[in-house]
Amino acid sequence: MTTSQASVTADARLPLVLLITLGALTAISTLGTDIYLAAMPTMVDDFLTTPAWVQATLTAYVIGMAAGQLVLGTLSDSIGRRNLLIIGTAVSLIASALSAIAPTIELMLLFRLLAGIGASAGVVIGRAVVSDLTAGSETARVFSILGLIGGVGPVIGPVIGAVMLEWSAWPVIFWTLTALCAATLVAVCIGVPESLPIERRTSSAPAHVMRSFASVLRTRSFVLGSVMMCLGVGATFAYISASPFAVQSILGFSPTGYTIVFAINGIGLTLMGAVAAKLSRRISIVKLCLVGLGILTAGGLALLSIALLHVITPFTLLPSLFLASIGMGFVFGPGTALVITDVRFAAGTALALLGCAQYLIGGIAAPLAGIAGEFSILPLAIIVTVGGAGAIVALLAMRNGVSETTAGVTDEVAARPPSEIS
Repeated sequence: MTTSQASVTADARLPLVLLITLGALTAISTLGTDIYLAAMPTMVDDFLTTPAWVQATLTAYVIGMAAGQLVLGTLSDSIGRRNLLIIGTAVSLIASALSAIAPTIELMLLFRLLAGIGASAGVVIGRAVVSDLTAGSETARVFSILGLIGGVGPVIGPVIGAVMLEWSAWPVIFWTLTALCAATLVAVCIGVPESLPIERRTSSAPAHVMRSFASVLRTRSFVLGSVMMCLGVGATFAYISASPFAVQSILGFSPTGYTIVFAINGIGLTLMGAVAAKLSRRISIVKLCLVGLGILTAGGLALLSIALLHVITPFTLLPSLFLASIGMGFVFGPGTALVITDVRFAAGTALALLGCAQYLIGGIAAPLAGIAGEFSILPLAIIVTVGGAGAIVALLAMRNGVSETTAGVTDEVAARPPSEIS
């Protein structure tokens, strides 16, 4: 493989160094979301501000991730992947370092916004690189690995941050992110090729960009697949947001007890993602997604049942939360591969739209899960149940147009223009 071009061969495996680098980019982007959650009370005191302002730093990061994916993913279809990936990682590095030394909460908000924009390059462009360099079941396998990393990050991030706070102050968390960004930047410069040849790039003219957006949004499988993914991700964000209150406020667990529960569920999600990556070469991605969404919906129905019947105990709530948390482990990777099956002609644009929509839906679902107060799980139960069931409906609706035996598209399909695919 050269840095000037890359060929797509069905089921050809990505080089290990490239896979590790793309995984590191995904890990950094997800860790940046909530690795400092445990430090927020201390940050309130240090910045002499309110909890709402400190919580807004997370919102700023999520906005940066959503907007950055939309812009950088689309732009990468026109000017290539490698340079934008390097620039984005460098921005994330600088913003993380500035976050560690931010003198005011207002500047911290700005630095977290920039960090989100920079980190978004690793997510959306990293996946576009996978789309450029793989086909067939290898696409589903790599997306499963990256999806596993991306799904585990928000789950284990708070645990890692809490452990770090046991022996140091909160700026160390951001210095750690800075060091990780620096190591990943070196890896990107050395190990990530330019995966989009010049002859496959699109025009950057606004009119052409809008036509590219329109072509992607007219593709039925992309729209339905995006609905499936967004509903599932919304359910996951709701779980992450509501689980601390469900376990601590309702069940009376200590913060340490909640951390243990959170870690167990994170391990379950990890195992599900690993199984999905292993099975992606033997089982169709539609079936993998159905299994994962079925588990998610079962968790939602269990939560709904115990909420309506008022039988909330550790023996009913914890298993229900476990099911609600692990189901998407089977969906993150295979689902992404399914979404881009028919839109590889504009992979960056498609992944940008998908990534932006996921963060927006997740950002909406998270606060809605707590709308009834810290002692009610009913909103969480409704969001997970509706999200899981709705995702299954979207998947079944798109299944007729997607082959059950392949996880991606061949070179011939990937090279066809939008008018022939959509």
